[in-house]
Amino acid sequence: RVQALASTPALHTTMAQCAPVASENVAEQAVAPQSAEPKRVRLVGLDMIRGLMMVVMLLVDYAGAGYASIDHAPWNGVHLADFVMPFFLWVSGASMSISLRVRPGQSHTAVFATAFKRAVRLFVLGLVLQGGWLTQDTEGLKALNLDLSTMRWMGILQRIALVFVITAFVELFVPKLGSESQRRAQTQLAGTLLPRAAGEGSVLAEGAACDRRSFGCELFRTNALGWGVVLCVAAVGTGLTYGVRPPASWPGCAPKVYPCFGDLAGTGVCAEKPSELTSEELHTMACSGPGYLDSQILGVNHVYRKGSDVAEWPPKFGFDPEGFVTTLSAALPMWLGMHVGKVWGLLKDPRSTLVHWAVLGSVLTLVGAVLSVWVPLNKRLWSPSYSLIMSGMATLIYAAFFGLVDATALHPLKFRPVAGLVRTLLTPLEWFQNAVLMDWLGLGSGCGGAYEHCGPALMVYVWIEILAWMAICGVLYRKNMFWKI
Repeated sequence: RVQALASTPALHTTMAQCAPVASENVAEQAVAPQSAEPKRVRLVGLDMIRGLMMVVMLLVDYAGAGYASIDHAPWNGVHLADFVMPFFLWVSGASMSISLRVRPGQSHTAVFATAFKRAVRLFVLGLVLQGGWLTQDTEGLKALNLDLSTMRWMGILQRIALVFVITAFVELFVPKLGSESQRRAQTQLAGTLLPRAAGEGSVLAEGAACDRRSFGCELFRTNALGWGVVLCVAAVGTGLTYGVRPPASWPGCAPKVYPCFGDLAGTGVCAEKPSELTSEELHTMACSGPGYLDSQILGVNHVYRKGSDVAEWPPKFGFDPEGFVTTLSAALPMWLGMHVGKVWGLLKDPRSTLVHWAVLGSVLTLVGAVLSVWVPLNKRLWSPSYSLIMSGMATLIYAAFFGLVDATALHPLKFRPVAGLVRTLLTPLEWFQNAVLMDWLGLGSGCGGAYEHCGPALMVYVWIEILAWMAICGVLYRKNMFWKI
């Protein structure tokens, strides 16, 4: 009977009405007649927020040493650099709402396997870039140093990969409660077998209108179990962060500690260095729950910061700002990003979607600000106040971009400033930095001749680089050339 109805004009009308709001309904595709898949339209606002974060990252990497307000906050508080990591997690989640789909003929396990393989590639790339494989010798040349005894297991890309796996698992395997996909499948079948009179619309169209009137809040009920799992994961990370106290005998809690710096041979020195991490900052990191737990779980030689309670090698404790414990707390921004993306997939109505995003972003920001009175903003500990504020601001900024370009179809530029990891292809040009910026232009006149800590020279150089990559990647965007890991 369904096959017989598949060729009727009534069904075609119903399917045309359903198409704008369908997001993840497999049953609809099984009933629908075979047709060419419509061309996907990129969400330019999502590309814009990606590009914005890449610009900030370049600015931080090259000019952070010259301006303390640009670099990471030493401990409590938020500087410009502290926006990058949570925004990338949020954007990854928003992208997953588009890519993580179970299509006809696929199983949830197969989709998860694909996501898991992608996460593995990302994790391995992180090991290569931040695990200590690529080091710099005394002459400033890059060298390959594969030493499993000192490899840093966690890092920025590794954190994204682990949170990616957690989010994909929850989305694919945690049951939905009376999900909108099941309801749509039932109403789709009802609308197919019992079409309404002409001009009255379909049952599914009424359901979509109901979704828009509720501004997509049904998603909270639909994914209640998923929200519960993610919040539990984040709560475990937060509980370990603030609930665990190192024992009194822990070297990181000694009255005097010394930062340790290694070399290519796996040896080094433990002593204070000018312009490096101070003993006070290291003591605060090491004498914390994540510092103690990550040193035990990952190993002292496998974390980012190392130290000792005596001025001699080897290190006895460590701390990693992207460690395993705080990575559990970082699961929330990616999940929130996925929720934001699913709202648009469900509603397909700019007004209702923007209302949902504006309210959600404002509430998250407000709750995070109030919570920061008792739990200070702290990126290194990934405090709940920090996680909520960053997620709320990411939601509001994306809503502004979406309303500016996607909702109005206004694409005057339609390219993102930079793409992916292309920035790693640019090697700093020392002759340009020193000869042109420092000497010819005289930007280093008040910097003592050291380019690495000369704010004006660093700022000019990074903006030249940003503008260059905007031009290059703008051309790549227009040609639809993207590199996906």
